[in-house]
Amino acid sequence: MANRFQAFKSLLTGKSYINGAPTPIVGNSTFQVLNNYFGGIFGGKADQLRYLNAYGENPLVYMVVNKIASTTASIDLISVDTDGEKLDSIGVVQQLLENPNTNQSEIDFLSDCYVNLLTTGNCYQWCIKGVGAGAEIVVIPSSQIELVISKNGTLLSYLYTDSFNKKHNIPIEEINHIKTNNSVNISDSEIKLGLSPLQALWVVVQSSSEKFKAEASIFKNRGIIGILTNKSDTPMLKKDRDILQNQFDIESGGADKFNKIKISNTDLNYIQTGMSPTDLKLLEGIMSSLRLLCSAYGMPSVLFNDNEKSTFNNVSEARKTANIDVYIPLAKKVLKSTTMFLNERLGSDEKITIDITSIEELKASTNKVLQAINSMPNNVAQLFVNSMTVDELRALGYLESINNDTLILDNGKETNNPAD
Repeated sequence: MANRFQAFKSLLTGKSYINGAPTPIVGNSTFQVLNNYFGGIFGGKADQLRYLNAYGENPLVYMVVNKIASTTASIDLISVDTDGEKLDSIGVVQQLLENPNTNQSEIDFLSDCYVNLLTTGNCYQWCIKGVGAGAEIVVIPSSQIELVISKNGTLLSYLYTDSFNKKHNIPIEEINHIKTNNSVNISDSEIKLGLSPLQALWVVVQSSSEKFKAEASIFKNRGIIGILTNKSDTPMLKKDRDILQNQFDIESGGADKFNKIKISNTDLNYIQTGMSPTDLKLLEGIMSSLRLLCSAYGMPSVLFNDNEKSTFNNVSEARKTANIDVYIPLAKKVLKSTTMFLNERLGSDEKITIDITSIEELKASTNKVLQAINSMPNNVAQLFVNSMTVDELRALGYLESINNDTLILDNGKETNNPAD
């Protein structure tokens, strides 16, 4: 109640009250204050919460987003120099990413980043500097942060409401805001927010959620699968019905008789009470929703038990496609932004990237390329290798070292440096 009173007080006085201290509201319109007062029902913050809730409530959203986030977060990280060479030692940025905060590991932290970005289109990293070079970095859920913007559209700070309803006015230099491209929501402060993929997919999310509810209701209320009724005009006495029912239960009970109907020599009629063909068609639509969701995120649906499109060969190709089209671009986007942010905060100059050579699905492909190169005549192999960059050779695991203008390859051959 106090928070709502403060919101109206802010509206009347033109000041916000953060931790009890009055702070001028710059650029917050009456609409924005009322929007905050009514819990963001007009959009923005409420939308962010809606998308995060979909991740926790819709099985399809969770399946797709969790697979992307957890798999991407599990790719090994390496430090490289300006030429892309892997460094043996690690700096303060990589040390921080390996131990981001007291509650999370590197994989947990990165997975948090990816989940927020994939669901809401926004990821907020808060780097809190400690004593000396010590620091912690945490992910603030997108639904718990608001942008404080001036009248001319300048970002002033971030307003974070924690789990205890305490507000923190965070300077912009302490927050790294990673977002997706947004050319749709361009009104007020939303122009500075990323576009959630789930916004375009919301009809699919809602439809699939209702299908899951319908499926649960069908099975919950299904009960008996049929009724035996006497077709004669003479009603069956209760005693006779109980005897028949008891005998029927004995002969029909047990898992081995599941969904079976006993044939009787009595003149009876059978009425089916199970799922109708229409019900079954309704539930089949869940798979179409999964395919749409996968397409929006660039993921092959065969990785989510879409058996109609699954074969041994295309599952293998699907894993490779997921790495090339989804996991690697997502990791590069987040890591590049995170590294630049932490370098500025910690006064370092590091470059952290993913170790592509650690991805098993890509190793098989590189082995095929290596076999093809080694089977070529020397002059043809020379031309082929010369057309490749140093990074491409390194990704293949083909490069051992660089010596002036000569590459020493792991097959013992020497060739001119293709980077020249």
